[in-house]
Formats: sequence, C-alpha cells, structure tokens
Amino acid sequence: MVFVVNLSLTAQIKPKINIVGGDNNPTLKKKIQNVLEVTLLEINRTEKGKGTISALKPFFSDEAYNVFVEFVNTNKPYTARKTYQPQMIERNNGNTYDIRSISLKVDVGDSDNSDTQNLVFGFNKQGIINSVRIVLPNYDYKSVIEQGTTKIDSVMRGQILDFIEQFRMAYNTKDINFLKKVYSDDALIITGSIITEKKETNEMLQKSFLSKSKIRLVQQTKEEYIDKLVNKIFKYNKYLNVRFEDLQITQHEKYPYIYGISCWQHWNTSTYSDKGYLFLMMDFKNINEPVIHVRTWQPKAFEEDESYISLYDFDVVAY
Repeated sequence: MVFVVNLSLTAQIKPKINIVGGDNNPTLKKKIQNVLEVTLLEINRTEKGKGTISALKPFFSDEAYNVFVEFVNTNKPYTARKTYQPQMIERNNGNTYDIRSISLKVDVGDSDNSDTQNLVFGFNKQGIINSVRIVLPNYDYKSVIEQGTTKIDSVMRGQILDFIEQFRMAYNTKDINFLKKVYSDDALIITGSIITEKKETNEMLQKSFLSKSKIRLVQQTKEEYIDKLVNKIFKYNKYLNVRFEDLQITQHEKYPYIYGISCWQHWNTSTYSDKGYLFLMMDFKNINEPVIHVRTWQPKAFEEDESYISLYDFDVVAY
C-alpha cells in the first residue's frame, strides 16, 4: 500500500527525495521519501511565512517533534537544493533507519558561521521520525563503527555517534531538558583548568589521577550549571552554533560500558566564540539513558606535560 500524506499545500515546488539504499523494504522506503518531501516543503513554506509546522506533528514522535520545532524556530531553515539523494542506513536489526545528510540553509545572522546544516532524520520501522540530529562533520560513520574491537563495542560506537549528534543539537537548539537528563547529579564539570563538583566528597574527583597543579576546585551544583545555561548563555544569545571535529572514542579497559569521548569543540554564539578540547566520560550501561559523569573543556594542553584530560585520568568506581 502506498503511503499518502494529506496536507493542503500551495503550489510551491516540493523538494525531491531519491533515497539510496533501503531496497529490501520498498514500502517503507517510499513512505519515508514521501514524509521527507512534505517535511522539507513545509520547512520552505514556514521560512516564507506561509507554512504550518504543526501539520507535520503526526509524522514525528513527541520528542523528535519538539527538537524539530526548536531547530526550525531557531535556525529558520530552507532547502539547499531541489533534489536530495541521502543514504538510508538500517540500524538495530531493522527497527530504526537513518536518513543522513539532508542539507539545509540556515540563518546565522551577522556571524561568520557556516550557513549550511546537515541533518539526520531517524525513522522507526513504522515510518515515524523518532530523532532529528545535526551531522558531525569530517568523519565516516561506517569507519568509526568498524573501529570497534568486539560486536558490542561496534554497536556502542554507533550509539555514541547518535548521542553526540543529539548532544550537539541540544546546545544549538537550546534544549535544556535534554541536557538536564544527560548530566549526572554529581558530574564533574571542568572548564579550562577549573573542575566544578557538586560536593567536596565527590568520589570521582577523589579517584582522579590529575596532579594538584592541574586542579583548582570551584563549588557548583548541577542546578547552578543548568541555571547558567538557561539564564545567561541561552537567554542572551540569539543563536548558538556548536561544532565537533576530530572525534575520538575510547572504551574503558575494565568497564565496557564506560567510554571516553574527545574532540575539538568550536563554540560560536552571537556574543562569544572559542575553540577548545572537549572530553566526556560517559556511562552507557543503560543504552536508552546514557549519563555524563565527567565533562572537561581545555583551551590548550597542560603546560607541564602537553597533555589533555582523558579517560584514564580517573579511576572509575565499580558499579
């Protein structure tokens, strides 16, 4: 049965989607193509002040729809071309599918940021969009997964790439609910050479191998960090554009669900910009609810040994 989208559309030209792959499930492929074409058309109509994004809600899960609406409202996107040929990548044994690299033009105001964003639309096997993410630049999705040393490690690396794309999207769309969820209550948050912790007895900090010359402690709760994001960074910046480059993923030798994720972060807002080395230590034991235990950011390496904080600067407590 052919899937038909019933929306009242104007005569504006609908972008054409020709998906590469997915030939083993032609009905789902056709449905996804149809949903994406209507979604892109409505994006264009909305950018011209004629669209109704809410008309697309039946094609999204609730969470994905909220992310999508925030992206549209923040970035005012429109299609970059008339025809797209994205890849359809099967995930989770056919339970989910990624449609990667849908290029959209976005409003970057007076900044020198790129005016193009590449999106990933994730679909479930019913053809509903269940995630919307910004593509990480300069990496090959397949090669990162193939770096896994075991089958489980390869699966985890795919999940980590998904998470990092969502993590980046959360900052760019000011999705504070996502960020509240992923930071653990006792997470260590490191900015430059400053480590902030929830309480003085933080066990993760006590188990750190960082030298005293590398650590300066500032008391800060998770609530204070979130409050700063909401009431300062998000409130006083018209736009945020966070980019990650040179992504590296390291699995802990003893605890297979603990990973270190590092990359260069480019942070650009309407009032401030910088570049630094970002490191996350994450727990993926509950794959549906990953948790950040450590987040570090360094503008440059430590002078004493030219190092950056890494997974093995912390003695992970057994769980």
